[in-house]
Amino acid sequence: MNIKRISLFSLAVAGSLFLASCGNSSNTENHNDMSHEHHEGMEHDHGSHQHSESNERSVSSNSGELKGDLTSIMSSYFSLNESLVKDNASSAAKSSENLVGALKKFKGTGLTVEANKEVSEILESAIENAEHIASNSDDIDHQREHLVSLSTDIKDLIGIIGTKQKLYEDYCPMANNNEGAIWISNKEEISNPYMGSSMPKCGKVNRVIE
Repeated sequence: MNIKRISLFSLAVAGSLFLASCGNSSNTENHNDMSHEHHEGMEHDHGSHQHSESNERSVSSNSGELKGDLTSIMSSYFSLNESLVKDNASSAAKSSENLVGALKKFKGTGLTVEANKEVSEILESAIENAEHIASNSDDIDHQREHLVSLSTDIKDLIGIIGTKQKLYEDYCPMANNNEGAIWISNKEEISNPYMGSSMPKCGKVNRVIE
């Protein structure tokens, strides 16, 4: 009987620690209302929480003027995330097909030579990641693996092009094999595409993009 009690107690402690590792979705203390002028200084300043790839990439900062229309790209990206939140790999693949098309059609405006090169590199990476998600309608784990890099691509693209809508950079400490990963949302409420229906509210808002 004592052994059973100890086992139950151990399970309860383990469960509490597991839930504690996930950020509180209601925590807004880390929100940083930022103008485009401040993107460069903060774009990669998330410490160990940020996916390693984003720390390796340095992108130009948007000066406040929109350098293109990301509406179609963001619409497909949000649809992809919503599908993954619902654990719907088939729907995620379809949304990602639309995203591939939107990425291939995108053209920046008023970009410097350097920024245009950066955008081309980001688009190339984003298209590759989106194509992997689109071609793996039966493997949601693989889709989520590519969402990690895709979300960094989208974040960096926004950093250069700018946005006319209020967006949120969300963070999940348990995604990417517990290394943590970000995603971009158009809603303040957390809906985690990495954890899906098992832990849809796991995560926090890293910062506000507007």
